[in-house]
Amino acid sequence: MLKWYAHLPVRKRVGILAILLGILAIFADNPYNRATTRVNLKELSLTASETVNKVTVNELADWIIQGKFDYRLIDLRDEKAYSKYHIPTSENIPVESLLDSDLMRNEKIVLYSDDETVASQAWFILRADDYHGVYILKGGLDAWKNEILFPAPPSNPTKEQLAEFEKRKEISKYFGGKPRIASEEKSSQIKEPEMITAPPKITITKKRKKKVREGC
Repeated sequence: MLKWYAHLPVRKRVGILAILLGILAIFADNPYNRATTRVNLKELSLTASETVNKVTVNELADWIIQGKFDYRLIDLRDEKAYSKYHIPTSENIPVESLLDSDLMRNEKIVLYSDDETVASQAWFILRADDYHGVYILKGGLDAWKNEILFPAPPSNPTKEQLAEFEKRKEISKYFGGKPRIASEEKSSQIKEPEMITAPPKITITKKRKKKVREGC
């Protein structure tokens, strides 16, 4: 079931084991209710971060714009946060509900939360249950906002960088965002919007492929 684990370097295997123990400590009940287990989830997630397959926000934006929907984008946050704003085409499945969801082991799954911490934990949960094509969104929703919704212009840009920023501006508009602007007085200073709020919800129809029945 976990042949991929046996072929990993010792350091990575130790990191994965640490993550799994952390997850078990969160969800396991204490039969005596006498002690509380404290786990630094962020530190544990970073310990084995090299083992996690990642998709960049630019890759994801390109997939959505091109209509490439041979994957499922999963928002791991709670329903309230998801309702406030979520990446177009994403589905809301909180991390504690992953194993009770309709996700299938032969699907390509991209996970995200605010940053990479929760997504890394979710990645290990699914991989431990033999889900094969699992990825996390690099930088999470924070990176999506900073790089896709509200991209900042480069300081002292070259022609190539300016051309690249023009592309980013169009992508930002596509997703309902607004590029940040440089101060007119000092071009090297980036001026943040007074309030960075979630853009209006946009609807992008996602064509779902017929699910392939899993083997035994």
